[in-house]
Amino acid sequence: MKRFIIMIVVVIGLALLWMAGWMFVAGQVRDEVAMLATADGVSAPRLVCDDLTVGGAPFSFSPHCKGAHLVSGDIAIDLADITGTALFYRPFHIQVFATGPAMVTDAFTGTAQEVRWSNLHASLRLNDGAIERFSAIADDLVYADTLMGETVIATADRGEVHLIDATPSESQPGAGRVYDAYSLFDGIDSAAYDISGGKITVDARLSGLPDPALWGDPQVLGFWQALGGELTLRELNASAEGLSLVATGEAKLSEAGLINASLDLASEGVAERIARLVGDPSIAQIGLGSPGEDGVARQRLTITNGNVVVGVIPIAAIPPLF
Repeated sequence: MKRFIIMIVVVIGLALLWMAGWMFVAGQVRDEVAMLATADGVSAPRLVCDDLTVGGAPFSFSPHCKGAHLVSGDIAIDLADITGTALFYRPFHIQVFATGPAMVTDAFTGTAQEVRWSNLHASLRLNDGAIERFSAIADDLVYADTLMGETVIATADRGEVHLIDATPSESQPGAGRVYDAYSLFDGIDSAAYDISGGKITVDARLSGLPDPALWGDPQVLGFWQALGGELTLRELNASAEGLSLVATGEAKLSEAGLINASLDLASEGVAERIARLVGDPSIAQIGLGSPGEDGVARQRLTITNGNVVVGVIPIAAIPPLF
């Protein structure tokens, strides 16, 4: 009997210690999320919650932000609800759920859009402070312009975005990180652009990325260039009823912030569609080329220090990005 009482006392004591630890960590989590509201929204994104709580006891931490207002530069995003969950014993694997719609406004251009979905969840896994993997998946997406009333621009049955750490184990410190990026949007329809049953997949690699803490910094492109950053588009594949486009290429920045890139394009039906939209077939032919005997239009675009060239003909100039 005495042993039984001792065992009960020990169990209760451990439970109290566990809850005390949970409450301490939950307080730290709440403080960290609340600190985001003090950011300037320029060098780092600012997140303000109308109501912020942390639940999930005793085995997880679930910060719950109601009435979320996110600001980064000129872009502001308003969400009804954001919830994150991390297990007590897996604090570096975070699940995120968001309730829409998301209202997106641009203070510089004055535009206003709305994004809706039936569900959206994301997963973030960290390793030594770096992103090891990020994934976001949503269904029944709707993208609409809401500046004057509501105009639905496009819908999609499903959307996925994945970012996976591919940094070599032998990479030297300070060389930046390497990430593989994949995205998929399926079941795309757009009456505005006469698109039906569309699908877009992107397979890319980003090298020379700085610490994630700097990604929101206005000088992030300068940091990326200094680390020898390069974007490799392994394949972009877009298709819809009567349309197809495949693109591959690579891009990087000069010390002056000018783009150096090459892009190979192969398309069917796209040039004709653009010609109908803009009323000038020559614009589409310059950018995409003329169809060959197989009906496929091929073109190579080259950008050298910001100067866009098709073949040997310069067609545009892009200003420095930083």
